[in-house]
Amino acid sequence: MTGLRELFEDAAGSPTRPSRLTADEVYDAGRRRHRRRLAAATAAGATTLALVAVAAVNLLAPVPRPVDGTPIAGRTTATGNPDPASGRRIQWAAAADRNHLYLSLSTCTGGPCQQKQAVALVGSTDGGRTWSDRGTPITVSALAVLGPDTLVAAVPGIRPGADRTLLASLDGGRTWAAARSAGTAEAVPAGGTAICWSPQVGTPCTLHAVDPATRGVAPLVEQPPLTMRTDALHIEESAGRLRVAGTDPATGRPAVSTSADAGRSWSTHVFADAPACPEEKCEAPLLAVTGTATTYAATTGGDVRAVYRTDGTSGRWQRLTDAHLPDEPATEGSFVTADGTHVLFQLVNGRNADARRYWAARDGGAYQAVELVGLPTTAGPVRRTPDGWFYAPDDADGTLYGSTDGWRWSPATRR
Repeated sequence: MTGLRELFEDAAGSPTRPSRLTADEVYDAGRRRHRRRLAAATAAGATTLALVAVAAVNLLAPVPRPVDGTPIAGRTTATGNPDPASGRRIQWAAAADRNHLYLSLSTCTGGPCQQKQAVALVGSTDGGRTWSDRGTPITVSALAVLGPDTLVAAVPGIRPGADRTLLASLDGGRTWAAARSAGTAEAVPAGGTAICWSPQVGTPCTLHAVDPATRGVAPLVEQPPLTMRTDALHIEESAGRLRVAGTDPATGRPAVSTSADAGRSWSTHVFADAPACPEEKCEAPLLAVTGTATTYAATTGGDVRAVYRTDGTSGRWQRLTDAHLPDEPATEGSFVTADGTHVLFQLVNGRNADARRYWAARDGGAYQAVELVGLPTTAGPVRRTPDGWFYAPDDADGTLYGSTDGWRWSPATRR
C-alpha cells in the first residue's frame, strides 16, 4: 500500500498552499413511491448523514485508477463558540466517539442556495463543549469519519461528469491531501478501516483498506459478490466483522456480505423472502449494528417493511415479525439502543419539514410506537459510535443532539 505521509509532508513544506477543505399522516402511496425513486437515484451528500447513492461492485469490478491531486494545507482557528451551528443548516454530522464530533455547515445565507454542496467543516474534541473551524468552505459530495482524527472526503470534479478526487486528513480536517490508490491489500490492517470508493457517482465502487500505520489506501483483493448500493465511503464494522449491504447480481434481491477475517473472504446472504421489490428495482437492505455481533437489516418493498436479525455467529438471518410496521420506506435505516431495543424510523409529512416517528421492539417482538425523550421529531437520523454514544443532527434549528442510551437526549452543540 502506498503511504500518504509524504503527501502531508510535502503539503506542510510547500511554499504555495491552495485553498483547503478544510405529526401528521403518512404520505400517500404515490408519494412514497416517488420518494423511493428519488432516494434510489440521488446521492445524499447534500443531506444530513444519508450520503447514499447507487453504485455497483462485484468480483470482476475493475479497480479504480489512482487518484492524484495537489496537497492541501492550512491553519485552524478556534471559534470559542459552543454553538457553532446556530442559524446554519447542518448538512452532515459524524462522530468517531463521544468526544470527537464533526459537522459540515451550509454556507448558504438567505434566498435560494446555489451551492448546496459547499460546506464549512467544524470539529470538537470534547463532546461538543468547544469547537474549532477546520477551514474555508469547499464543495464536497461525501464526507466520512474513520477515526478520531482521520477523515476522508470525495470532492467532485470541476467539470460536469469529471472524476471525483478522494482527499484524506489525518489531523481532524486541519490539513488535507489527495489519496493515492496503488497496489492491493489482502485485508484491512489492525486498527484500520474500510471504505467504498469510486471516482464517479453511480459507477462500480470498490472496497478499499485504509492503513493508519502507513497512511495508505488500497483496494481489497477480494471484493464482496454484490451490486453495492452505497456511496457513503464508510463501511459498517462491529465485533470484528465487516458488513456490506447491496443486491445479488444474479437475482436482484437484497443481500448482505459479511467478512469475519478483515476482508480476506466474504459470506453472502440473499433475502429471498424479502417483500416484493418496487417496480424500479430492489433496494439494498439498511443495516444497524450494535456493540456485539448482532446486526439488523431492514428491507422495504410493495409498501411493506421486513426486518431481519443475525447473531453474527451462525451466519443465519432470522426474519422478525413485520406486523404493524409502518410502511414508509426505511430510507434512513434504524438503530439499536444500549439496552438492545431495535428502533425503526417512520417519516411523516410535517407542516414545515418531514417529521419522524419511532417504532421499537425487543427480542423479535411486535413493534410499538415509542418516544425518544428530548429529541425533536425533526432531528435524525440517529447514528451510533463504536463506543456506544448516539447522535442525531437537527437541520431545522442547527443543533446536534446526543444520548448515552438512545432513549434520553440533550443538545450537544447548545449547553
